[in-house]
Amino acid sequence: MTNETTFGSTSMAQGEAHLEAGEWPEAEAAFRSAALADPSSASALSKMGVAIAHQRRLEEAEEAFTRAVSVDPRHAPAWSNLGNIYRETGRLEQALEAYQKAIALDPDYWIAHQNLGGLYRQMGRTGDAVASLRRATRLSASRALRGAAPAGGRRFGCGGASAAALIVVAAAALLL
Repeated sequence: MTNETTFGSTSMAQGEAHLEAGEWPEAEAAFRSAALADPSSASALSKMGVAIAHQRRLEEAEEAFTRAVSVDPRHAPAWSNLGNIYRETGRLEQALEAYQKAIALDPDYWIAHQNLGGLYRQMGRTGDAVASLRRATRLSASRALRGAAPAGGRRFGCGGASAAALIVVAAAALLL
C-alpha cells in the first residue's frame, strides 16, 4: 500500500467519523484530503459533496457530485446525492433521472428508493411515492436484519431531515 493510499484511507475514516458527528467542515476537509490522495475516488468526492451540501453550499456540492459521477459513472450514491441537489434547487425532472440512474445501478440502494419516493410525493404522484417508499423500507429492513454494511462503509446522503421523516411515513404506509 502506498503512502497516498494509506493517507486516503485514513482521511476517509476521519471524514466518516466527522459525518457521523455532524461536523460538516471537518468532514469536508477530510474528504477533500482523501480526494486529493486518490482523485479517482468517487466515494471521497461524493462524501465531500455531502459535507458541503450540509453547509448549504449547493452549487459546490453539485460540482463535487458531478465530478464523482464523471470519475465513476456507476457510483449510485453520487447519482442519488446529485438528485437531492437537483430536487433542492427545483429541477425535479433532473432529480427524477438521477434517482432512477442510481436505482438502475444499484437496485438494492434503499436510500435512492427513499429519495425517489419523496420526489414522487412532491410531484403529486402518490401511488408511485408509496411504492418507492415501501421498497425503501423493505430494503432497509432487510439490510438491517442481515446486519449488512454497505459497500465502502456507511452511506451518508444530503437529503436532510425530511428524508429521515419519509422513511417513517413509508413504514407507516406498510402498516396500513
